Amino acid sequence: MLGERLRRFRLARGMSLGDLEAAIDGLVSSQTLSKYEHRKLQPTARVLNRIASVFGIKSAQLWGEPFCDTETDQLLNHTVEPSSEKSLSERRRFLQLPKEKRNRILREQAEEMADFYENDTSIAVPTLPLTNFALS
Repeated sequence: MLGERLRRFRLARGMSLGDLEAAIDGLVSSQTLSKYEHRKLQPTARVLNRIASVFGIKSAQLWGEPFCDTETDQLLNHTVEPSSEKSLSERRRFLQLPKEKRNRILREQAEEMADFYENDTSIAVPTLPLTNFALS
């Protein structure tokens, strides 16, 4: 369950494994993050807390049972087209922002995502600004 939640939070923010590695300041490699997502390894508490802080959530939210249906699963799994030049350039610009601003944006998006999963299970499609970062 942890691996699936980790992947969903990462994809909902338009982040690649490399982006997440950079966001956690290289605490673990993108290969290790991939192993977490594929349930081949379990993160330490330190790593889990660092990843959760990047997403602006509590680490317990990565362990929790997801509240979503098939349509939401499909949306989260296809939110960011990896080959899309636009999403790639937006992610690169996002990573060039000061760390404090990136963290604020990620916290805000994580709060919206958590609210959706925890409080608004009646709708099938979340209305999260998944790739529109404030880049001013």
